[in-house]
Amino acid sequence: MVLSRRAFGRDGNVGPAVLAFLAGVGWFAIDSVFGAQALAALAHVGYPLALAVLLVAQIALAVYGYNAIHAFERYAGAVLALGFIAIAIGTLARAHLGAPFDPHAPVAGGGELAGIVFSAALAFSYAVGWGPASSDYSRYLAQESSPRAVSWWAALGGFIPSTLLELLGAAAVTAVRGPGIAVATPADTIVLLFGGGPLATIGLLTVLIGTLSANCLNLYSGALSALVAWDARRRPAFALAAGAAFALLTVVLLLAARANDPTARYAPWIVAVAALAVGALTTAVVRWTLVRWQSALAVGILGGALALAGSDPASTAHLYTNFLSLLSTWAAPWAGVLLATRGETGRRTETRALLAWLAGIAASLPFWQQSWFTGPLAAAHPQLGDVSYFVSFGVAYVLATALRRGPEPAAA
Repeated sequence: MVLSRRAFGRDGNVGPAVLAFLAGVGWFAIDSVFGAQALAALAHVGYPLALAVLLVAQIALAVYGYNAIHAFERYAGAVLALGFIAIAIGTLARAHLGAPFDPHAPVAGGGELAGIVFSAALAFSYAVGWGPASSDYSRYLAQESSPRAVSWWAALGGFIPSTLLELLGAAAVTAVRGPGIAVATPADTIVLLFGGGPLATIGLLTVLIGTLSANCLNLYSGALSALVAWDARRRPAFALAAGAAFALLTVVLLLAARANDPTARYAPWIVAVAALAVGALTTAVVRWTLVRWQSALAVGILGGALALAGSDPASTAHLYTNFLSLLSTWAAPWAGVLLATRGETGRRTETRALLAWLAGIAASLPFWQQSWFTGPLAAAHPQLGDVSYFVSFGVAYVLATALRRGPEPAAA
């Protein structure tokens, strides 16, 4: 998000930085639910106690920061590789790789092609969701490091595990009979696949360590994004305007959810409280700066409070899908603008970059296909699946490239 200032300017970058911060809180909350359910199943304790233990461990890693995270990931990566190999062996032994298309599966209304496109969109949204955090763990590399090596190792490190795990997830669906897999969290999936026994224990441990591995990154990057959102000029009006904008955005999203999703009939007071909370939080991170450990602690407490409501696996799985969709809505066109940027803007707000970003978001709306909102083109052509992420990325990239070639505006 620091690099994002090159494209959007310091003031213009506040919007993406706050969204990255809120995404970090959301990722942290959802992953904490998954990890706490696995720990509760392993230790035979209640969900609140398991969540409390997990939160302490995750926050401690993020508070100690960069070196602690690198040390933990170095060992966790080896353990997780062994765990997922065991899960893969057990899953593939039970899988039916020749299973036909299931017209009764979730989001199957558009047919087989739409199901494939929707799966690809979720995969893309997961990958691009790490984009705002991409430099947080490489910024201390030696200056003589090979840019090509850094790029390729990062690309392969994102592509290979994601692809293998998505193939394994598809195989797991064919290995489980009945509708339970559609709303299963990772811990539930392990139980559905293996029941009890050593393989189930290995699977739950893998989910638990995987949660720690991913969530210390979510927490750390969310904290850094909050620091990037800070307005060094300390303008109260600017912070209040940012808070009001995000409060209004929250109201619009929740009202759209109420209108379209039977499981999201949020009461008016819930909408009001959520809008006030997001608005106050945005105002705070823009107006006041915290040192990194304080920011990490704040993200951890906020995410943990949200995770307390995650004891219902079905609602958590449903929320996770919508969260991924919303994440890609802004992150995909943001990545498009950033990739199209050459050089650094001399303005505090780069209007051309913001215009390309917002245009990418707007162009994607007719193609949205999720439970909170379905665009007119997606409704008319369900066989397309959800291609909104790809549309927003392409429009933002093309427009940012075209505007960059125009006359250079005067620097502020």
